[in-house]
Amino acid sequence: MPTNGTLARMTTEDRTRWNERYRNGDAPTEATPNRWLARHAAAIDGVASARLESGSAPAALDLACGAGGTVLWLAQRGWQATGVDVSDAALALAGNTASLMAIADRTHFLHVDLDAWRPPADAFDCVTCFYFLDRALWPSLRAAVRPGGLLALQTHHPGVLTVRPHANPAYLLAPGELAGLIAGWGWTLLATDPTAAATSEAVLAQRPAR
Repeated sequence: MPTNGTLARMTTEDRTRWNERYRNGDAPTEATPNRWLARHAAAIDGVASARLESGSAPAALDLACGAGGTVLWLAQRGWQATGVDVSDAALALAGNTASLMAIADRTHFLHVDLDAWRPPADAFDCVTCFYFLDRALWPSLRAAVRPGGLLALQTHHPGVLTVRPHANPAYLLAPGELAGLIAGWGWTLLATDPTAAATSEAVLAQRPAR
């Protein structure tokens, strides 16, 4: 088991590596959302409308948000959207774009250590996490979604090795792992992504309402 010192070193190394990638243009810097999520805008908007009808603004969280494309997209749709990431360089890009788009008042970007940080329970109507796999986070993501809210996850499985043979197997899903996770929770599986099934698995799921 990693010690506190090892985790701190890993976090520093991750931050440095990702900062270099963003500054060198070797990581996505476009202000575009996850394409699969955007295809399910109707479900996203439906949850937002239900929250607004109750008298509150809908709240969303995107983990490992990078340059903030999904956060910005949600904010444009009326959400109070929070993005968290280990790279302060990525978050600076996201914050600058939010200002340029005049939606800074609906976006919040947090520089966090995802080995230690956890979202508050029952705080968000939509939680998303794309191409970042840490199974230790899953119980906290489940708890963070309010009743009736959504969880969207997408990341690679071993099929990606056909195009990226050097991908680390420790960061790949087992086949059908996300669908099994959602079924085990008793949540409703709203959508998957058959167009990307050869290399990744995606789920859009809804927590039961009280």
